[in-house]
Amino acid sequence: MQFGQHSIEVVKGAATVQRHCENCGNITDHVLVDQPCGIGIGIPFMKRPLWSSNLAYALMCPTFSWGTPISKDQAQALIRKGQSSK
Repeated sequence: MQFGQHSIEVVKGAATVQRHCENCGNITDHVLVDQPCGIGIGIPFMKRPLWSSNLAYALMCPTFSWGTPISKDQAQALIRKGQSSK
């Protein structure tokens, strides 16, 4: 399976980050999204593989659907922050 072929999904329970979108110029609460990348095992017509060797993370503008890649450590911090605020 090729990189970029799988669907992007919002990470449930992660904290949002208020940022300025570089593309649309709005200041909004960007959400954390992930996308499987690398080597994946699954059925070709599925949106996401059953298993993949890596996940790529990004902060997505909800207005324009423009994503800014972030590191796995930054993504894990947002997930922990979102879970601790509940």
